[in-house]
Amino acid sequence: MDYLRDDLRRTVVRLAANERWYEQRWLGTTIWQLPEDLLRLQEILCEVRPRWVIETGTKFGGSAIFFASLLALLGEEGGGVISIDCHHTDQAREVFARHPLAHRVRAVLEGDAADPAIAARAGECLGTDPGRVLVFLDDDHNRDHVAAELRLYAPLVSLGSYLIVADTVFAELAGTPVVTDNPRYPDPLHSNPRVAVEAFLAARDDFARDDRFHYRGIGNFPDGFLRRIAPEPARSQPTGRNKRLSSAKKPGTSLLSLPTAVTGPSFR
Repeated sequence: MDYLRDDLRRTVVRLAANERWYEQRWLGTTIWQLPEDLLRLQEILCEVRPRWVIETGTKFGGSAIFFASLLALLGEEGGGVISIDCHHTDQAREVFARHPLAHRVRAVLEGDAADPAIAARAGECLGTDPGRVLVFLDDDHNRDHVAAELRLYAPLVSLGSYLIVADTVFAELAGTPVVTDNPRYPDPLHSNPRVAVEAFLAARDDFARDDRFHYRGIGNFPDGFLRRIAPEPARSQPTGRNKRLSSAKKPGTSLLSLPTAVTGPSFR
């Protein structure tokens, strides 16, 4: 029956993307995520209880508010959300100016998330308040861009926390209007987040894919949850794409050494 399940999942994912089922509202803000993926993200945040969430891909500001609301519900009083995008929309600026949870979005960085200088600025923000860090990558879905982000933000992820890559199902959208009508993605079959993730895992021993969501309903990134299992890449031969977690373990402590506190959202 696996083939029926996989065919059904692929069909629903393609339908959801092209019929725009991902267009949702969270606490009054626009957010482009499937409801199932939002539930998975909250499950991970509840388990890890990060102090900081770094997201690449601000869009309308809804995902930043989503993460901010979870941090508030979990009782996290420090840290906050760092949101990065090449261009911040007027809607995002309005959200960050007026939303009651906007104060938990500590920094809004404008620039290419794959630029080492931007990643360094995110790291500086983390240095203001010690705590566990989780990273969510959801902007440019081309292979090389995602690969660059993985290299830059992996060192910021705390031991036991997650580096989450959105839209790993991108290749399955090839040949559908949502991709063929978008000149940003000329080769989704070969240049997509999943290809970047597989290469990343094959080259490193410090992250492993958490497969708990792979067969639990529909989602745009069921195989995009990468858990940090070691403090730094090991010197031994990488175990590659066979590295998987059958179950999550208790999160560890942050790898960062951090002093003082950030106050309020800021565009940089």
